[in-house]
Amino acid sequence: MDNSAAVYDILCNEEAWQGDVFDGHNLVFYRDGTGEITSWGELCVWIVAIFEWKVHGPATVEYNQPKPPAPRSFIQTLGLRSPPTPPLLQASTEFTLTKRRPRPIDPQRLLNEDLLLDDAFAPRIPNFTVERGRFPAPQDCGARTSTWYQSRLSFDVSPYPAREAWRAESHNMVDSVGQPNMRQFCARQLAEEDRGGCMVM
Repeated sequence: MDNSAAVYDILCNEEAWQGDVFDGHNLVFYRDGTGEITSWGELCVWIVAIFEWKVHGPATVEYNQPKPPAPRSFIQTLGLRSPPTPPLLQASTEFTLTKRRPRPIDPQRLLNEDLLLDDAFAPRIPNFTVERGRFPAPQDCGARTSTWYQSRLSFDVSPYPAREAWRAESHNMVDSVGQPNMRQFCARQLAEEDRGGCMVM
């Protein structure tokens, strides 16, 4: 069964998949096979680019209809964690970063191809899963309290270019920010009343 449509329905149904609580590392998927990827922090911008994507091999798509979640235990409630559930979606996608920008950006800024080598723009085929539940923001700077989300997108390799695909002068920044290690993105921020009890530290 070809469940490719499920991939588009789930990935494109979110305004953005967020990689941190500061909205600096986001993915947006569009149904036309394009998307936007960003990487910025404070006053620095490193990537604002369009990517191209498509489902890779319909046979690899496994679309599982989510079942009603099981009741949470008292400990799970205190820990703000949902019981384990099967992934809503498992798939592979062909992902290609482009040099196109989704919007005009100050030409004085060095970003995208100014910081990346040609290898960064070669097609890749990451595997990913989408889960529904209650998940903390992937990058929360070690804070004791966290922003929580209902959906989580996890890749086996980061959609950001690997360290060796960045120019040498960018390596210190990459080592500090850690784009190649960013593999999880969340969507559908939960309202305060939906976040449950206090985190058990």
